[in-house]
Amino acid sequence: MRARDRKAGWRRLLEGAPLAVLLAAALVVGYALLPVLELVAISVLLALVLRTVIWGMGRVGVPGWAAVLLLLSLFGLLGALFWLVLLPNIVRELQVLASQLPGYLDALAGLTRRLHGSLGIVPDLSELAGRARGLASRLVGALPELAGGVARAAADAVVVVFLALYLARDPGPVVSGFLRLFPEEERGRVSALLGRLEVRLRGWMLGAGLAALVVGAGAGAGLWALGIPLPVTFGLLAALLNFVPYFGSIVAAVLPVLVALSISPLKALLVAALYVVLNQIDGNMVQPLVMGREVSLHPVWILVSFLALGTLLGFAGLLLAVPAAVALATVLDELLPRPPGKPG
Repeated sequence: MRARDRKAGWRRLLEGAPLAVLLAAALVVGYALLPVLELVAISVLLALVLRTVIWGMGRVGVPGWAAVLLLLSLFGLLGALFWLVLLPNIVRELQVLASQLPGYLDALAGLTRRLHGSLGIVPDLSELAGRARGLASRLVGALPELAGGVARAAADAVVVVFLALYLARDPGPVVSGFLRLFPEEERGRVSALLGRLEVRLRGWMLGAGLAALVVGAGAGAGLWALGIPLPVTFGLLAALLNFVPYFGSIVAAVLPVLVALSISPLKALLVAALYVVLNQIDGNMVQPLVMGREVSLHPVWILVSFLALGTLLGFAGLLLAVPAAVALATVLDELLPRPPGKPG
């Protein structure tokens, strides 16, 4: 009896071995294809927004193919604007930052020395100014490499736009192929889940995109009005980091505040106040108005997603952390429904 049980156990183990091998192979291939999966994920998110735009154009009589051509022309115009106008301005501002960074830190070190001498509690930053000169020279040397990175990012952006437009115009074949992976009796449930996921992710994309636009434009215009150097670069940085909740707005404010502090403490206070006001407008007006309750997530979900995707994908993982958390929470809500009356 015991020998027969052992044979049965080995038989079950061997029967499950191919599945385990396939799963391990899928994980290895998936890890190797992470850069491609990043582009696909960004394309899907963009497609959700573009699908809404195409649907809206259809309501006013614009055919689908014409809507796609209009959107493609718009993306081409925005790409040309970035490449021919914004990018040269950013490179010029980075060169200015690299040349003036030691001066900013010298002024900051002098201020801290005076405060340190009078109060005795502010750290002396004299050594930091010396190190900044080496950092500035390395920054200037890295500009050609940065240009290469921008070119690669531009190529990726072209792929993302075309894939997103295809998915937005005709997602049917992709969705049908995905549903065929499931048993026929489960396809209705999976299709309903995809519908809920689409609503929540679209809500996040619209809210996050509008918030980034408001914060980036507000930061750039405010810094320009205050006479702070590099307003375009700092505005774009604020818009990009606004996709990272909790931490992004803080990180985006650090460098502008330091640059303003090298000019005068009053300028630093005004810049800090500017970012606080923008953060309040974003958190209390823009995002709740656009996202509503569809994208409400517990902070723990977002923090865990930051840690996991940030480790796997780096900065791109931080940008994708919230939509990944939204997707996972939606799937778990379907698989593990809450008892009636229990709060989320």
